[in-house]
Amino acid sequence: MKVWSERAQEIAFLLNPAFCGRILYSTIKTYANNSHRALPFPLIYLVLPLVLHKSTREKINSRTQLLVWIQKYPELLIDFPQRARDLVPITNETLEFLLQTGKIELTPNGEVDIVGSQKTLSKTKFLDSEVKDCLTKSEHIAKWFVNAGKAETIYVGLGVRP
Repeated sequence: MKVWSERAQEIAFLLNPAFCGRILYSTIKTYANNSHRALPFPLIYLVLPLVLHKSTREKINSRTQLLVWIQKYPELLIDFPQRARDLVPITNETLEFLLQTGKIELTPNGEVDIVGSQKTLSKTKFLDSEVKDCLTKSEHIAKWFVNAGKAETIYVGLGVRP
């Protein structure tokens, strides 16, 4: 990872840990609320590549099951494995930020969970429409993950390896 002063300004603005952390936090919280368990750790690496890619984000809808969605929009997954690989360092940096700020924790079972009874972060305060859309779609992704089965099934469906 480049130090902040060496990153392109657009990359630093878009992929900053606070913004990406808000997206991951929303996914983790929605997953926990819908499944009554913590999010399996490997799934965290799939969220940003799905949400931050605008063409993909526009097609995300949790009313359609994940595997059906994959069959319906295979063109969106052509470069998905590379996108996922490219965003691993950003996801790691974001996870560190969320862990250090006490918003999430890693469970002994290798899952990611919200710490205690965290006050829910606002989905509307200080946000523009595109950021709101990212948060909404991250919740859709969490619902997909709840209903899609094991992490391995989700990874295979999206064409990536952990």
